Amino acid sequence: MSDVQTGGFRILKNRQALSGAVAAAISSVSVQHEINLPTMFSFTLNIVSPTGAWQDVNLDAFAPGDAISIWLGIDQPTQLVNGEITAIEPHFSQYSSATIRGFDRMYRLRFGTRTRTYQQASDNDIAAQVASAAGLTIRAQGRAGIVNDYVLQNNQSDYDFLMSRCAQINHELLMDDTTLVFRPSAEGGSPVRTLNFPADVDDLELALRLPTLGKQVTVSSYDIVSNQALSATAASGTAKDRMGGTETGYQAADGFPDSAVRYERPNINSPEALQAVAAAQYQRNLAGFIEGRTSVLGDASLVAGINVRLTGLSQRFNGIYYVTSSTHTYDVEDGYQTEFTLRRTGI
Repeated sequence: MSDVQTGGFRILKNRQALSGAVAAAISSVSVQHEINLPTMFSFTLNIVSPTGAWQDVNLDAFAPGDAISIWLGIDQPTQLVNGEITAIEPHFSQYSSATIRGFDRMYRLRFGTRTRTYQQASDNDIAAQVASAAGLTIRAQGRAGIVNDYVLQNNQSDYDFLMSRCAQINHELLMDDTTLVFRPSAEGGSPVRTLNFPADVDDLELALRLPTLGKQVTVSSYDIVSNQALSATAASGTAKDRMGGTETGYQAADGFPDSAVRYERPNINSPEALQAVAAAQYQRNLAGFIEGRTSVLGDASLVAGINVRLTGLSQRFNGIYYVTSSTHTYDVEDGYQTEFTLRRTGI
């Protein structure tokens, strides 16, 4: 945006406000959200002032594992992350500085690899067991889903394992403060904001690309108990896939060659589970139909995992978009800015 409002930030370390000297030395703050990834934060302190004077900044006041909460906003700051320091990067020179980095608690799922089995458990149950073992609280949303006879976590990190389950059933991971959220994809849901071009957004890039895979998805397996081949097919979605438009990306590609695909999933021996996998893959192949990015004056409500409505574009491009990532930055020169990426499965 061409107009810049200053905005402001607030940072707590271990639930305590930073000292006045440390807060005054912070020149920039960044918080990056993305669906299915730990939220990353950083802030940079100027150890030496622009005039060359040594400032009262004790780097040893920050340690790996310290809890950090960051608020950003134009009028009223809003909390954007509650995480932990994982890196401290001092740079000693004529104008010495230090950058403090960290992640929210989803990052804890990336430590080590494990081999576990889960029997007679839904994916909500599995996610709850994984989160509990990692010391995290969890909120599993949506229906409990299919009860899996047997699921193997085969020498995988908890994060990689949960991501494989998300891919199989079209779920996603995010953090709400210190709670891990395991939920069905929220893409195509009710928009929380309407953004108009050019009133709210004056620089927006969009790319429409026809999907080449997945208008019909068939997933096959074999049940060794009954000695029968199993198969499930998904060839239609829901009204949400149009995202406020009149057709999906698959329908927009009707004049092109057939994009049907087939997948083998020999580890699945339930017809219901195969159907869930087929439906999830149908959605995943459609996800890249329209993708874009834009930036606005700082807005803490624009975070990954929400839907927004874009207007003022054209009949084809007006509609609901899903925010897949957002970067919130504050610096002393440009104030508070928000950049975000979005996607859409219909027109």
